Amino acid sequence: MKQIIFAILISSFIYTQCPGDVNDDSVINIQDVVMVVGNIVYGTDVNPYADLNGDGYIDILDIVSIINIILNEVSACIDIIDITYNIHDSLPEDWIDEFYIILDNLSGLVPAYQNYFDDLTVYAWNSNVQDPFTGIQGGTYIGGSEDGFIMVLEINEMEFEWNHMHRYSVIAHEYFHVYQLSINQPMNEPNGGYNPNTFSIKWLIEGSATAFESIYIQNYYNYNYFINELAFTDISSNVHTNPSIFENYSSNNLDTNYTSSVFMVLALSKELIKIGHSEEDAFKMIFQDFMLTGAKNSNWESYFIDTFGFSVDQFYNSLQLYSLNLENITPSQSLSLEQVFD
Repeated sequence: MKQIIFAILISSFIYTQCPGDVNDDSVINIQDVVMVVGNIVYGTDVNPYADLNGDGYIDILDIVSIINIILNEVSACIDIIDITYNIHDSLPEDWIDEFYIILDNLSGLVPAYQNYFDDLTVYAWNSNVQDPFTGIQGGTYIGGSEDGFIMVLEINEMEFEWNHMHRYSVIAHEYFHVYQLSINQPMNEPNGGYNPNTFSIKWLIEGSATAFESIYIQNYYNYNYFINELAFTDISSNVHTNPSIFENYSSNNLDTNYTSSVFMVLALSKELIKIGHSEEDAFKMIFQDFMLTGAKNSNWESYFIDTFGFSVDQFYNSLQLYSLNLENITPSQSLSLEQVFD
């Protein structure tokens, strides 16, 4: 389908309405959709709040985003999620200080709004103590509970002894999952076994989170996490021979540190750059635009082609072009998350 795209002319006015509220009537409804369609077809003037994905253009992706807001009663004009912190005193003080700095940075870069859940409870401790919080199992993960989502950060004691960067990068990784949950409703659905109404395509979820954490470390610590850490893990040959296997979490035994998944995400960014997107836009499309479509297991391939301009099968075939070496496919050192999310 041919898309007609018009660049937005940014005026000197400062708009205070919500993204998606194109006519500034304090309600996001079908009238806003009509105005955006009019802009695409006739080139009529609209304000920048029609550009929901922030890519500098008004197109079909913005219409999809507004419709998603209407159908799911979601708006970026609601509060940021409430976070409760349970930080165990087994953790070094310098890690605790850095943890709060990282959370503050991340909340500014990619704020998680109360679109689909209101609260997040963080449990963090050093692995040198027995699980100190009743009912909370160790590990590093985002989980669900009766009271909302939880972020568990059991930091391996050896990471403190070796000053391993993973003690910080894992914070960015898990927070990015919180962000994903806040912009993609299907991810909030039960995910035990295959559920057509949830979104659980592993290489996109975990590959994106791993790419995000690596770029964060590169930006804030001037440390190339891709090369210095991930590149030492072998990438599975299944990336070439059977890439669809990485759609399922059952492939974790073939995807140590999610290196194969992040390889696929980085390859996707390269394919987007090949067809004319900037590096920043490519990662924004992967990190944000695709998730904002509300894609779920039953329809994600359709949203994939709508967002990226080529099919999943075409992308899987293109993976053959890339040698299974992370060093050949890493983002540029100058790539900035601030530019990605603008």
